[in-house]
Amino acid sequence: MKILIRSMMFIFPVLFLGYDKDESLNPPPDGEMVFVVAKMPADSKILPLEIMYRSTTCLKSRKNSNGDVVKEPGYHFVKKEFNHASGGSIFNLEVSRDGGGRCNWKLSNITLGFNLKELPSGNDENSENIPIKEIVVFDNNSPQRLSGSFEAINGNIKLKGDYFPLITKRRDSSSPVEYSIIRSSPDVIYKSTSAKEVIFKPRLHSLKILRATEPKVQKIGVYMSVLYPDGTVENVPCFPNYKKLQLLSKGND
Repeated sequence: MKILIRSMMFIFPVLFLGYDKDESLNPPPDGEMVFVVAKMPADSKILPLEIMYRSTTCLKSRKNSNGDVVKEPGYHFVKKEFNHASGGSIFNLEVSRDGGGRCNWKLSNITLGFNLKELPSGNDENSENIPIKEIVVFDNNSPQRLSGSFEAINGNIKLKGDYFPLITKRRDSSSPVEYSIIRSSPDVIYKSTSAKEVIFKPRLHSLKILRATEPKVQKIGVYMSVLYPDGTVENVPCFPNYKKLQLLSKGND
């Protein structure tokens, strides 16, 4: 059973007051694991897995917008490279639910990310390869990056979305050309407190490239021009057109 939970944009405050406890991880050897598997398209490059642990033993203090000091669970962030069979498209990694240590760390969330292995228009020196990231939450804490809605799932999590390359040119000619990836549906943060497996199988339609160009003049009523893979052009305030992308995902690449 899936439940959608609306949420607001949230970013962790960066101003914290430290404490002197040992914050290192020390997972027990016989602890419960979450098995993360990613089957990646050949034209994509998977990024190291981002792992966030939280602790109610080692609290963090921060100042809110009123200047008051508030307490909240501490956090410990690590990145780990996936295991990869030589020449294959399968990547895997085991993640400890119990981070152990003096702070009694518990797994809070993971972030799976990938970008384009090769840029569609060649290796332009003035370019930026921007990854797309998906978040999976295992507890009741808000992740470090939150937008859109939560989707609560009972049991294991399978992510099988459709993705499209996007090339964006800014109005400033000195700005880098941005090569990024967009989903065919709005952003979702997946949540399961009982998941033992997370399976990630993105479908990247690498030949169906979107091209976005900022208008030369910024003013009300003038919007970014977007060229879709089917040849249609849109100049609208809302981007992307998810219905169009979902139709494009059903055709041949």
